[in-house]
Amino acid sequence: MIEYIGGLKSETKIQRYMDLGKFMDILENQQLFFCNINCFEDKLEGASTPLNEFFSSGAASALSNFANNTLVSSFGKNLNPPEEIEAAKKRSEEYVKESENRSVKTVFGEVKLDDNLTYRDVVKAQKSWLDVSCWHVPESSQDNMAMWKIYGQSSQSICITTTLGKILDALNLPLDKAVAAVKVNYIDHENHYFQTSHCLNPFIHKHLAYKYENEARIIVYPRKQNPLERRATSAYGTPIKLVGTEFIEEVRVCPEAPEWFCSLILSLKGRYGLRAEMGRSNLDLIAQSYGI
Repeated sequence: MIEYIGGLKSETKIQRYMDLGKFMDILENQQLFFCNINCFEDKLEGASTPLNEFFSSGAASALSNFANNTLVSSFGKNLNPPEEIEAAKKRSEEYVKESENRSVKTVFGEVKLDDNLTYRDVVKAQKSWLDVSCWHVPESSQDNMAMWKIYGQSSQSICITTTLGKILDALNLPLDKAVAAVKVNYIDHENHYFQTSHCLNPFIHKHLAYKYENEARIIVYPRKQNPLERRATSAYGTPIKLVGTEFIEEVRVCPEAPEWFCSLILSLKGRYGLRAEMGRSNLDLIAQSYGI
């Protein structure tokens, strides 16, 4: 069962800008590599915000208990009627019991917190078990030059286009793995707050500085796993086998690519039996038509 989060659908168009090596890995080895979140350069991956931290750490509950219960029952004995003081004491006792049984919901199940294990500890531990394939959701049929520069990295790069449904159907996912397709939201960590309605929410929010990516993520993780355990193998990620290459709808060559590279990419169509449309980026055609 594939879980779609954040308004994504199976027909959502997605793109992946990559160098020749990554493209050849897909064609030659029939696999897609899912990189572990810990390997990402963005140090805010999984990070909380001050407001999220205030609620998730238990500070908000502690403050509420102090203001509504402790003050009423202890400091307000001469100001409040006996029944209100007694009710405040009961609420305070309930708060203590709930605090002793605080836990964090994760995709791996609930994890109980204690004095030596905080909410932040649990979020950080989960990162070791979440492997991700990152894709760009195009806002139009036009290419994104920032994506060419940053993820193509050179003029010798390509972009493949597919849909979420097609790439997910092409994954030969092991039975012990679960998968979720999520749309990344972009926030200002200093001033914003994100909803915690889903266990993966800390991992699908990035800083506004990355908004140009307009990212969709495919997240793969073990179905049964204690997230607090150390990941001893495959710490950098997981290669997932692909069932053919029919999921690729289009292959575009970087608009700045030399002619020999474009010819090389086009020659791969017959060699690997690709059914995808292949050709230069439309930015190159526009530049030839209207450039001066």
